[in-house]
Amino acid sequence: MSNQQRKPLLECFIEVVVHVLTWCYIFLSPLIFKHSGESINWDHYLHGSILPLTICVAFYLNYFVLIPRFLLTKGKLKWFFIVNFIIFALYQTGVECQSIWFPPHPPKLKRIPEFPMFPPKSYFVIRGLLFYIFSVGASVALKLSLRWRQSEQARAEAELGRSQAELKNLKNQINPHFLLNTLNNIYALTAFDQVKAQQAIQELSRLLRYMLYENQSDRVSLDKEVEFLKSYIALMRLRLYNDVEVKAEFDYPESQNVPVAPLIFISLVENAFKHGVCSTGNSFIHISLKANAHHLVFKCENSNTPKNESDKAPGGIGLKQVASRLQFAYHGRYKWKYGAIDGGKTYSSVIEIFDTLIEKN
Repeated sequence: MSNQQRKPLLECFIEVVVHVLTWCYIFLSPLIFKHSGESINWDHYLHGSILPLTICVAFYLNYFVLIPRFLLTKGKLKWFFIVNFIIFALYQTGVECQSIWFPPHPPKLKRIPEFPMFPPKSYFVIRGLLFYIFSVGASVALKLSLRWRQSEQARAEAELGRSQAELKNLKNQINPHFLLNTLNNIYALTAFDQVKAQQAIQELSRLLRYMLYENQSDRVSLDKEVEFLKSYIALMRLRLYNDVEVKAEFDYPESQNVPVAPLIFISLVENAFKHGVCSTGNSFIHISLKANAHHLVFKCENSNTPKNESDKAPGGIGLKQVASRLQFAYHGRYKWKYGAIDGGKTYSSVIEIFDTLIEKN
């Protein structure tokens, strides 16, 4: 049995226990709090149990029948009050009949002429009405709170389903976007070095294998993601000029198996190789990743070279994917800064994740 199945069962068990203990306390309190040495008068106890018994019946009758059938059904609100009025009238009639057929025995006390031995009947009627209203109100409050909780749970499940669908759509977008950029790079490589192009195709097959099998899960080990980035960087190096400086530093505890959402950083690395390399001057790409068991910082900087309109990514698909995946996996636990620095000479993108524990969608 899964944890999700155990939770409703546990909640139901706790709810039943609370109900049983509450009613046991109400019915047994006259016996529990009697004076020491005082004998139990069962006639008085049974006579006094009529009111709590009526409250108990009214509570569950409203909870299971009247509230769902009348109060929560459009156009039947008046029947909710009519039926409850009839129930209270029947209760009051029963009390009157009992007082006639089984009159209570007055306690053996010295009577004070100025004060009656029993309160007036209106006192008992008002008391019974107040207790009945309290019982119905408690039943309505509990039922509405349960209904609200169920609606919130349904809304959360619907939101989770929508998030999962959006995340799956994002993953499906990453593959063609990545593949298109890489094939363009290999196509450019075949123009001047076919041997390197063959090596690039082999590297690409390894990258695609990782994307096909690892991209379907919500999390992968940081070690696998770093190996994927290293393979991509090695693939991109094959088509770069000698005057392009590429540095990649990865510092993380391999033994701790740090989890990370897959394919978040690759879009930034793609953009660095696409927009950070200039054929007319010196260029650089600096990539670093530092992480421990709970904290991760990814930094990618490249020379900010002006591009033609045809070289720009359409609609910034890669950056939108990064933002969406960070939001899904690390909502409220990350910071992402990107933009031009050093007077516009360098483009920098820094992702800081404060808690590497990934939310399960």
